[in-house]
Amino acid sequence: MSISLASLSDINEIMSFINLEWKEGHILAKNQDFFKYEHKSKDQINFVISKDENMKINGVLGFIPSALEEDSDICTVIWKVSKNNQNPILGIQLLQFLQKKKGVRIILSVGINKKTIGIYKYLGIYTDSLNQFVMINKNIQDFKIAKVNKLKDFDDISVSFDLNYKIKLVKREFDLSDFNFEEYRQNIPFKNKKYFYKRYFEHPIYQYSVYGAYFNDKLSGLIVTRVQSYNESKVLRIVDFIGEENCLLSFGNFFSELIVKKGYEYADFYCFGLHQDLLNNAGFYLIDPSEEDLIIPNYFSPYLLKNIPIYFFADTNKIESLRLFKADGDQDRPN
Repeated sequence: MSISLASLSDINEIMSFINLEWKEGHILAKNQDFFKYEHKSKDQINFVISKDENMKINGVLGFIPSALEEDSDICTVIWKVSKNNQNPILGIQLLQFLQKKKGVRIILSVGINKKTIGIYKYLGIYTDSLNQFVMINKNIQDFKIAKVNKLKDFDDISVSFDLNYKIKLVKREFDLSDFNFEEYRQNIPFKNKKYFYKRYFEHPIYQYSVYGAYFNDKLSGLIVTRVQSYNESKVLRIVDFIGEENCLLSFGNFFSELIVKKGYEYADFYCFGLHQDLLNNAGFYLIDPSEEDLIIPNYFSPYLLKNIPIYFFADTNKIESLRLFKADGDQDRPN
């Protein structure tokens, strides 16, 4: 048995393995262009693979660097060993190989299976779940995507009137140059300009909107959204943020007007590491996943009317530095 990083020549076999062992018809099993967009890095494929004595792949661990540079944080994605594998610790060995890889700062994963949390705890790795916040459009009476039984419960959620930051759409890579990504290197995961541009401006399938918060012409924060349509209705999904966290108040004011103007049912925001009081003051409400009178779905292909907790692991003790969002790793990815 051998464990190594994958190369270009392994692509077809990895895709076949995903189709047979992970999920038949998965986008990474059928769309090679998207596979390369997600996992190709020069002549390397961002997968750790194991091969049996016949040199056939019997285990994979995909990953996505968050900075596209040396000393990057790594988000793991597909992690699977073959049903026919006889080595009970092969999956752990794949992870350990990645942990020892040169240039890896922190390993984390957003969207882990709840059943695997015990394994991470056994390995001494921190686990938790993202918080899901929502800003409801109170002008909507007939919700076709969300389930909102008690609209009056949101009467106490005040709209932010903070206008300290001017919010503008960021349209080009050149505009990103105005933002000091290095100022947030302590964030886990750290994201640089190259990653941000590829992730949100070059995505081959999804259309993202990146908004900037400007204070005295200084670009102080970036927030990323995507419109989700279903059942002749639309919602706004906030999927990433980096910057001065006080600018979230001005973003809150902006989104409260945008969802009304565009007729979106709501804006939702999965995150970890941001202060709840700040988001409450920005006009967002923290969702209790067990709540039945308020359901803000996460799955749309297929659509599922259910609150979905998103669990994660992070191999670090710097919990206060974690800034995690829905688009980290492969959570905001077409199926």
